[in-house]
Amino acid sequence: MKAVVVTSFVESPRLVDLADPRPGPGEILVAVRYASINPVDWAASTGALTGLAKNRFPLILGFDGVGRVEALGDGATHFAVGDLVFGQFWGDVLQYGTYAERLTIAERPSFGAVQTIPDGVDPRVAAAVPTAGMTAYGALELLDLRPGDSLLILGATGGVGVLAMQLAAQAALSVTATTRADAADRIRLLGATKTIDYATQAIGDALRTTDPEGLDGVLDLVGDPEGVDIAARHVRDGGKVVSVAGGVTGELAAQSRVTATNYLLDDKPARLRWVGERLAAGGLVVPIDREVSLTEAPEAVQAARQGGARGKTVIRVG
Repeated sequence: MKAVVVTSFVESPRLVDLADPRPGPGEILVAVRYASINPVDWAASTGALTGLAKNRFPLILGFDGVGRVEALGDGATHFAVGDLVFGQFWGDVLQYGTYAERLTIAERPSFGAVQTIPDGVDPRVAAAVPTAGMTAYGALELLDLRPGDSLLILGATGGVGVLAMQLAAQAALSVTATTRADAADRIRLLGATKTIDYATQAIGDALRTTDPEGLDGVLDLVGDPEGVDIAARHVRDGGKVVSVAGGVTGELAAQSRVTATNYLLDDKPARLRWVGERLAAGGLVVPIDREVSLTEAPEAVQAARQGGARGKTVIRVG
């Protein structure tokens, strides 16, 4: 089978031929149709996830995807052959990712979540949404804002940002989003009330204009501690700051004026189920910025690391 792998944590991803995997006890074999690119994918390629899971080379990249169940290992009963499944394919050992024609995964993954696709959901969209959708939902739940509250989203154009904006708007929040000027109109259509061009405006100066009475919350998707700290100064006493990118420093977390937290995605099966239900109900728009072939995936991963995403990149596999 074709797969995009790294064979060490210092090399770039490349496309290779590998033997098809076989499902072990409690595992399913999935023929992948689509995968999508997330920051966690290149984190895995550099060894940044070593503390969370074991690695085995060649390490096939990719966590999010959609595929058809082709075979069941002994004792696997949760899915049937032929089921179309989606989710975050993250097991005990990082080895078989979604950037491949086939993968094996425990039917109840230790670190991820896999479920059947709800009726009527486009497989491309289902492949694009798991990690980003679960993260947006979980982070907003942690912020626990009320209708009418003001929220600043730092880094609104990526996969998590475009979904978080929609969920925030549906919750009747007033959303200010940082984005480049050329994406501002689209960001407003997806739910932002106000935008800040981070390329030409200092965040502190801009907030004095967009939100002069202060913010109730900040959602950071960038991971720049300086930017998070500046934004936190504009949060009202008792407000909340949540970063999904490690942007909250120990110093900021330790102060008591606002609650500041680095969010680690939790309760994945329930969150994936919720995201799937929202997709099936037509409650989320998932902008797919780019679709590439598996052959083009190594270059697409490298391009994604440079930032500036305008939605999701989907990999067409099978």
